[in-house]
Amino acid sequence: MSCATCHVDQLAFTDGLAKSKDQKRNSPSLTYVAYQNNFFYDKRSGSLEGQIINVVENETEFHTDVSKLLQVVKQNEGYLKSITTLYPDQPLNESTVRRSIADYLRSLNSWDSKWDRNLRGEESSLTSSEINGFNLFMGRAQCATCHFAPVFNGTIPPDFTETEIEHLGTPATIENTNATIDEDLGVYEVYQTESRKHFFKTPSLRNVEITSPYMHNGVYSTLEQVIDFYNRGGGYGIGITDQEYQTLPPDPLDLTKQEQTDLINFLKTLTDQRYESNVDQSIY
Repeated sequence: MSCATCHVDQLAFTDGLAKSKDQKRNSPSLTYVAYQNNFFYDKRSGSLEGQIINVVENETEFHTDVSKLLQVVKQNEGYLKSITTLYPDQPLNESTVRRSIADYLRSLNSWDSKWDRNLRGEESSLTSSEINGFNLFMGRAQCATCHFAPVFNGTIPPDFTETEIEHLGTPATIENTNATIDEDLGVYEVYQTESRKHFFKTPSLRNVEITSPYMHNGVYSTLEQVIDFYNRGGGYGIGITDQEYQTLPPDPLDLTKQEQTDLINFLKTLTDQRYESNVDQSIY
């Protein structure tokens, strides 16, 4: 197993599975992780370096330790040359290995999606549907109350020092009535706070067009299904009424079919340019 086992470049560093092999949750995108300050869906790590250690030591992931990675680097001429070139003033140790992986992850930010290019005035190519979708996102659809621009994740402006968690009422299976809450307790498993059962970190929506399936459990395979879930009023709207700490309003959004399409069209403008030409290929 390597990082790329669950984070495939062509899929914006996800793996296309509902849940990664031997894991209990969906594999999140690694693009724009430089602009987060908590990691994993349950926020159990506060830094990229800490996240790396967690994966390395996890019995269902790397099941090893950083000292073993250090030995791999020392025994590989290519790795050894690269890491000593990149960090000439640092001793080659476990910290350097962690930093090298974390620095790579911090580089996965393109800022060149259709939305970015239009925002910077480099082109004027947004359609009326995409513009209306953005206005819905920031307004009546209430998406921006949890997904903050410009990364469209849960890292809270203006200081961006805290990452929000939400209880959406995510179902175990696709149901529009009498749904059952997914059994994963999320943040509760880390902090043991009763009022935080079923809470999860709000992920970035950048490259969301190619990172299906969606939600922490991969229950929804299309953006249409995700938008329908929110339009119905989240968990409340599909019959999950026994969860008092849900953070979505219980009322439906009452978006028309066209408005839902507009919203999705806007979300697709957040696809990095490197992936735009591949969106329709079979890998997605």
